[in-house]
Amino acid sequence: MLQKLFIIYTALFLLTFSLDAQTTFCPDDPPLNSWLADSPYPIYHRNSYAQASSCIKGILPGDTVTIKTRTNITGGTSPWIYLTDKYPNGERCILFSNSTHVFKLIDDGNSIVAIDSFRIDFDPITSFGYNHLLTRDHIWFSYDPDYNPENGEYTRLLKFSDEDVNDPYSDIILLDEFSFEAFEIPAVNMYNLNYYGEIVWYSERDTNDTYAYAGVIDQDFNMLDTLRFEVLPAERVNHNSISVDEENNFYIVTSHRLIQFTWDGNKVLIGWQALYDFVNDGPTGNFAYGSGTTPTLMGWGEGNDKLVVVADGHANNNLVAFWRELPDGWTGIPNMPLHFADSISIPNAMSFSNLFQSIENSPTVHGYDVAIAQFNGFLGYDCENLKGVSKFNWNQEGNEFELQWTNDEVNMNGVLAYSSGSDLVYGSGKEEDCNYYYYGLDWQTGELKVDVLLGPEGTFLDDPFYDAGVNNVIDEDGSIYFPGGGSVVKLERHPLSTATIPSPNDSFSIYPNPSSTHVFVNHLAHPGTSYTIYSIDGIALRSSTLRNTQIDISDLPAGLLVFQFEGKDGIVVKKVYKD
Repeated sequence: MLQKLFIIYTALFLLTFSLDAQTTFCPDDPPLNSWLADSPYPIYHRNSYAQASSCIKGILPGDTVTIKTRTNITGGTSPWIYLTDKYPNGERCILFSNSTHVFKLIDDGNSIVAIDSFRIDFDPITSFGYNHLLTRDHIWFSYDPDYNPENGEYTRLLKFSDEDVNDPYSDIILLDEFSFEAFEIPAVNMYNLNYYGEIVWYSERDTNDTYAYAGVIDQDFNMLDTLRFEVLPAERVNHNSISVDEENNFYIVTSHRLIQFTWDGNKVLIGWQALYDFVNDGPTGNFAYGSGTTPTLMGWGEGNDKLVVVADGHANNNLVAFWRELPDGWTGIPNMPLHFADSISIPNAMSFSNLFQSIENSPTVHGYDVAIAQFNGFLGYDCENLKGVSKFNWNQEGNEFELQWTNDEVNMNGVLAYSSGSDLVYGSGKEEDCNYYYYGLDWQTGELKVDVLLGPEGTFLDDPFYDAGVNNVIDEDGSIYFPGGGSVVKLERHPLSTATIPSPNDSFSIYPNPSSTHVFVNHLAHPGTSYTIYSIDGIALRSSTLRNTQIDISDLPAGLLVFQFEGKDGIVVKKVYKD
């Protein structure tokens, strides 16, 4: 009895500690991993279940949005961004991980500024900054995946912190470094943090194309265990990241199967695996082989369905669910593996090349709802794009997916972010007018609710709004960050409920609205500000520099006009109706 009471009191203490330590934990989140940083986005796909959803309220219809960018960040494409724990002064830093560097940036109130950078690699081709783990107390991990045993190169795992953990403006320091060389492990670029606070990982095939490895490392860089498992003929192993459940099982998807690894603190084993042809008739290029998506976990708690959700790489893609735990009485589906639960065709999912998957961005899950978007490429794409965002629900009674809606009018080329606080799902994309837009779709209907013109495309990797197919981070104030190929973009939210009527003394106020001949702008704090006027269709009607407070619009077409001002403090977008 005393032992049971001890366990109960210990659990309550840990729960209280965890909730106090992580103020960004949402009540409808999966079980809390208290080792992650207290951050709105401490890990790729936001949480250990890789769901990319949050309760934090994002941009709402009618809000004013100020666009800030930090451009010319060196190091190649496919970065992910993360927000740190709060520092004692209440600020958070932005961590940006790409092919060659780790960057530390901050919004100082006027613009996004770089604080420090740390070079981790000199090869921008073979490494991508997918995995970045933020733990408590301003500790984070990144990696260099280079692997060439003939040249003595093995993957390195790097542990970073601040020189002064109480100062957001302090430099980055390297605390420790781990090499997989001593264990002769092939390239490793997929990691996650389990509920013991340990780092789980898995590798590519070895040089003999016979085995791959999975294992666990503690935060002091002790290798706790490794498992060598045999790969199947022609199996592509290391393409997608890892999700972890509260029992410390972790999940990977290959071109041929979905695998659950178990970890009891002593031994890594394969718990179960489900053979499934994720390639079939789909593309097989260097950046596409099998599923392009990280396994996303759905469901927890006693009596609920517990699933792993991925998209396959077929020419006509499917959303596929596997049982994490087999329900009572489950006997399986004929000709399918026992853990296969269901699949459903994804509307508007279409192969566009043999280089990438049609669905390369992982599912976004909230409860038993899941949304997923058509992909157009990591390396830039034409203004003529493929569109499609779809939402499904898992029917627990019928053990099957049901399509709730699909929207074939917008391009959202990244991992979607859902906010239950605003009931919108967010993402960005380039459209036929070669402008980038930021969108918010109604979670219940798919209807377009937020439509922010970001600006025109630029040169590859010198394009501030370039959507590299990665994450969207919703901050506590409802602002949203996302990375470009070599940039960080912030959509700073100014809620409609707190807005005041513009006056000539307001910075960047624009009036009257509506107008038929002229509008006036207060730009006294922003001399030399340039501006472009767009039609509602995104067509640039005029570009100039503010020289006085008056702008003549008498020669412009009637309707909604979008003014994009760009100055030393970033980008501001205003809308005026010309009658």
